[in-house]
Amino acid sequence: MLRMSIDTSAYEQRAAKLRDFIVDLTLEICRRRTVDYLLQDYPQGGPDDMPAPGMESRVTEVLAAHLKDWKVAWSTHARTPGRDNLLARVGRGEPGYRKLFLLLHTDTVPAGDREAWKFEPFEPFEKAGKLYGRGVLDNKGPLASTFAAFKLLHEDEKDIPGQVVFGAVGDEEVGVGDGIEYLLEQGLIDATDAIVPDVAGEMREINIAEKGRLVVKVRAKGKQAHAMDPSKGVNAIHGAARFLRELENFRFRFEPHPILDPPTVNTGLVRGGSAPNSVAADCEVTLDIRYLPSMTAERIMADLEALAARVNMPGCRFIVEKVQHALPCEVPADAPIVKLIQQVAPDARPMGSGGGTFAKPLVHAGIQAVGWAPGHEATYHQANEEIEVAQLVTFAGRMAALARAIASMRV
Repeated sequence: MLRMSIDTSAYEQRAAKLRDFIVDLTLEICRRRTVDYLLQDYPQGGPDDMPAPGMESRVTEVLAAHLKDWKVAWSTHARTPGRDNLLARVGRGEPGYRKLFLLLHTDTVPAGDREAWKFEPFEPFEKAGKLYGRGVLDNKGPLASTFAAFKLLHEDEKDIPGQVVFGAVGDEEVGVGDGIEYLLEQGLIDATDAIVPDVAGEMREINIAEKGRLVVKVRAKGKQAHAMDPSKGVNAIHGAARFLRELENFRFRFEPHPILDPPTVNTGLVRGGSAPNSVAADCEVTLDIRYLPSMTAERIMADLEALAARVNMPGCRFIVEKVQHALPCEVPADAPIVKLIQQVAPDARPMGSGGGTFAKPLVHAGIQAVGWAPGHEATYHQANEEIEVAQLVTFAGRMAALARAIASMRV
């Protein structure tokens, strides 16, 4: 599988002619808000004027229009109306040849604090060789770049004996089962290899390992009373504060990993109380925990329950609840897909990530999936998101050459 040499020069030259296409497509789909969120986290209405989570069909309909013009076979699949996942295929699809899955996501995180932005996040633009706006890096710029690569592959379809599948899939940022999980459940994913361009790294990093993710809600339960005499109640907000003080000194039990950083815990949300003139009977803390393969969610939950039990506050009790869970994953550093990427990006090196991508469920489904992408991670999930146009163009050419080579190899 690794005997052939992959020459990217011809595809990079062709990709350079698609610069305007990549820029225009990125800007168009970034204008279409596909902000993902949990309904329970926004009881007063969705962020960024979103009437519902995701609404990824706003992006897939743009891609579908192009595919129709190109006369490429495509299909959409949705568990929830308005949250389409698009799949398209090129290549002859002959038996015995490899099938490569190029998988990107169409949703984004909320804009967040608007005062931190130097410009309107949903009015993307190009300036001095860079694109700016929510989603240009994560993940709509790489999506447009990969879509351009897919266009080039379509032009050469008769020369590709295997198959390349392009996936524009929703619900990555939250993960309630409307995206890749749904496609896997429905048996719609058939691939030998997969690349997920959602890790930045300026094409110099190949993400082969990801930490597990455990989202936990810790609920403090006190006793409501009138604010004129707080002593008659038990303030759950104070109880949650004491729990968080204990959490500052919490230490995980784990074995170090060769490429993954130590485990982390982040307090992402705190909600409590019902009115200023009432003692808060309830307070909820949401924790985002990223853990190593040597750890288990069950042990982490047990440790958090033990920590909550140590909080010294009479009349206040705690409920520790698992909300979301994704296992860690890992692909060998010498896996064929890693070596092939290094043929088109010789300076790319295997690395691990505390974040989660679509590679994780694919690996657990038995597909050799890794992350490789353009862009710098500095503005991931932050204000003033940006990406270099030149990287998107180069990536399109390299990806086209790589995908064609893989889909021309026998299993």
